[in-house]
Amino acid sequence: MNKTAKAAAIVALGAALATAAPTAAHAAGGGAGTVTVERGHALSCSGAAEGVSAYVELYENSAYGAHANVVVETPSGEYGGGFGPETTSLFKRGSVQADVEIGPLGEEPAGDRYTLVVEGTYERAGRPERVDEVIEDAGQRIVTKGRKSPLAAQVSVTVLGKTVPLSCDTAFAFDLVVRRTSL
Repeated sequence: MNKTAKAAAIVALGAALATAAPTAAHAAGGGAGTVTVERGHALSCSGAAEGVSAYVELYENSAYGAHANVVVETPSGEYGGGFGPETTSLFKRGSVQADVEIGPLGEEPAGDRYTLVVEGTYERAGRPERVDEVIEDAGQRIVTKGRKSPLAAQVSVTVLGKTVPLSCDTAFAFDLVVRRTSL
């Protein structure tokens, strides 16, 4: 997977998350700021087999929904796609599953569309790590506290008649309380 394709995938997912708003059930506060309880999972995986390279990011957050972003390279071209925020669940009791519509990169949406299927398993793989972070971003002070737990994931994608096993360099579950106040 080339660096340009990976960068495009990360930027697309970041843009989707930056424009997402917490659900009313998770947001509290008012003029004094907001507090969100954020629980979920994140995977970033890549692999190559049978002439097909794939890069997949899956993210599920109780406050911001489910997001997917994929890039696939084949001898005949590059394909990409994604979704989010969605209310679907990607991670369920040790299983991960996502169906993502992809199409040729750089072409109008009217091009050929295909379904990429991500599936596999995950389990906790180590002790939870404390998260205690304070940042300033976009005119806000953001204080994040909670836990992040590493995961071991065995994931593959099936696309264009090929199955590609993936290696996940990022895989974790999180349980956070995030406070945002204006600067």
